[in-house]
Amino acid sequence: MNSSNLYYMFNREDSILLSAMIYQSYQLFEKEPLVLPKGYSLRYTIRALAGVEEPESEVFGFIAESQDHIIVTFRGTRTFKDNESDQDLYQVPYPFVRHAGKTHRGFTCIYQSTRNELIGELTKLSATKRLLVAGHSLGGALAVLAAFDIAVNTRFKHPFVYTYGSPRVADPLFASQFNHTVKNSIRIYNVHDIIPTLPDQTYPPPFTKQGLFYQHVDKKVTLSFQLNSLPVRNHEIVCYFKNLSRQNPAFSKSLCDENPGFCPDTELCVPFMGICSDKASANHSSSQE
Repeated sequence: MNSSNLYYMFNREDSILLSAMIYQSYQLFEKEPLVLPKGYSLRYTIRALAGVEEPESEVFGFIAESQDHIIVTFRGTRTFKDNESDQDLYQVPYPFVRHAGKTHRGFTCIYQSTRNELIGELTKLSATKRLLVAGHSLGGALAVLAAFDIAVNTRFKHPFVYTYGSPRVADPLFASQFNHTVKNSIRIYNVHDIIPTLPDQTYPPPFTKQGLFYQHVDKKVTLSFQLNSLPVRNHEIVCYFKNLSRQNPAFSKSLCDENPGFCPDTELCVPFMGICSDKASANHSSSQE
């Protein structure tokens, strides 16, 4: 796809709105009040099983609906169980489309545990509305798995997909099939964010007998903000929101002003100086006495 077509597909207002929606999915997980923009109503809370040997149910996101839009959001890693699933990087055949390649086992098991309920809720809604599927980090992987399923197996044939800081999700065959089927997909990532570099592209034998191969889905939109903290500030959805908001500050200000509590607090999105604390130094000194 040429850059002009990508520019047409990438909607800055959508990217800002959806990053704030994802932030609200984290709030829902934390049992904080869910705040949606005016005109949107909560239709369904997404719960799924996270973890490997003893999975547990967690809130992963929600479906919200307005007069013209349906939005499906997925949050990223927040618990030890989520992290277990992140690291379960062996691959399994994608269960919902035949001959569609192999996908990350941990991500797939989470999505599979909620899939029937999610698809069932979507079938209750009007397929004439514009459907957007969005996710951050682990939630970006879930958004990719869900969007392909939705495009093939429901009346919503043309979902719009926005992921933020998503890891790789699947092998090259799946990526190719996804790209062919889900035309309106945008993968937003910060070039200083470590999560999109994971899992690695290749795990050759003897890691597994045949090796593992991972490839990102299309189509990428890059951001660049270096806050000197790879696992936190460079990756958090609130910092993605802050940097996307700079691309359309008037829209962002209006969105936040009209919907108090909807937009995230971006106070943490400043460079971390990375110095040793006085307390640590004092403890070391006292241990030498």
